[in-house]
Amino acid sequence: MDKPAKVEVVSGDSQLNATLIGGQLEGPARVTESGRPQAVLSYSQGTLEGPMVIYHPNGQPSARLNFRKDKLDGQAVFHNPQGALIREAQYRAGLLHGQVLSYFEDGTLASREHYQQGQLQGLYQRFHGNGQLAARIEYDKGQPQDGAQSYAADGRPLEESGKPMARWKAWWLKWRQPPDA
Repeated sequence: MDKPAKVEVVSGDSQLNATLIGGQLEGPARVTESGRPQAVLSYSQGTLEGPMVIYHPNGQPSARLNFRKDKLDGQAVFHNPQGALIREAQYRAGLLHGQVLSYFEDGTLASREHYQQGQLQGLYQRFHGNGQLAARIEYDKGQPQDGAQSYAADGRPLEESGKPMARWKAWWLKWRQPPDA
């Protein structure tokens, strides 16, 4: 078995510190720029395997990802430079698979979508900054289905013209719908 060899690659202000075994990256690898962390990666036999953290220039984590056989796999979370969560996603074998949530800067939910093997599947919802539903679309194998609806910031459905429905009409339609089960 080959002995581990420390490797350091420098390019300008950037530096990679890692370990090679048999000519392949193995274990943790660190990337820095001007002494600040840029990324921490995990390798197994030359392929990305395990957690990866990418950093903003201020040192706050930008993304926390997981890899399996060089592909994103599992939970991925993304943060703004102040540390607030801006996106959560699930991956399987490099493709989005499961629920994806995106957030506004204040932490309010901006969108909720569901994926199956990289394609939108099921309900997609986009929200206004005040938390009100902005759009609702059903997807099947990546294709939008009939019945998509957009809403004004006050919750009223939008007419085909893009204008909010009259309040009395929105109230009437909502009143006529059966209660949610």
